[in-house]
Amino acid sequence: MSGRKTTAKHVEAYLAQMKEWPRSWACCPEDVPVGEALLEQLEPFIRDLYARGLAQRTTRRHLDNAWVIGGEIIRRFGLYPEEREKSGHDLLYEAVRDDEAPLISGATEAEQNSADATARKIHAFLKKTGD
Repeated sequence: MSGRKTTAKHVEAYLAQMKEWPRSWACCPEDVPVGEALLEQLEPFIRDLYARGLAQRTTRRHLDNAWVIGGEIIRRFGLYPEEREKSGHDLLYEAVRDDEAPLISGATEAEQNSADATARKIHAFLKKTGD
């Protein structure tokens, strides 16, 4: 059974939920604008997943993994504060360019593998769109 397909209504609900991500990722107020810039890069990716006609469960998994990837990008600012100066596109692209997600703090192997699968999709999307 392939499951029910993601609908436009689901996508709009996902995008509304994503609006909260920059604040959920932030460790300090300076992180919020960077998180918003990451979100601008991730929204077209989520719309592309919908356009592919994926099952709700698959789209939701990629959405959840995109949140984790964004959080790991922001978390690294504690170690590399100069990274905060990069564009949202550059941060996202650098995080997934090797077709792997950043190492997820506390993740199981299965969770990391799932995030890596989403990273591959994000990377392919960024390459396809020329970004």
